[in-house]
Amino acid sequence: MPMQVMSMEEYAVTDLPSEQLVVAVASTTGQGDAPDNMRAFWSFLLRKSLPPDSLDSVSFAVFGLGDSSYAKYNAVAKRLDRRMEMLGGARLLEIGLGDDQDRAGYDQACARRPVHAPLYPGAC
Repeated sequence: MPMQVMSMEEYAVTDLPSEQLVVAVASTTGQGDAPDNMRAFWSFLLRKSLPPDSLDSVSFAVFGLGDSSYAKYNAVAKRLDRRMEMLGGARLLEIGLGDDQDRAGYDQACARRPVHAPLYPGAC
């Protein structure tokens, strides 16, 4: 299966329902906000016109880049993971929650769950 790596703003989000596998890495900014480069992607997923089975052919995994010193730690990744499941996506594995406050940085999420490492090579 050919793989593409790109920012969410570069991705044609309307293609999402036709994907077989999606691995999303999402950061949280400010007080639980999505970063600017994710806004169009997120807006698409929040459309009320999307049927609940929109992503039924999509397997997905989400890895969050967060900082546990903030009240809304990894809020964007958690919301993205839930929304993709709500739209019928099949979760490949439990969400990975990277914490910048951890002594090992984001790598700690992979150390605690070694199965994450092959899916999130840039983060692990």
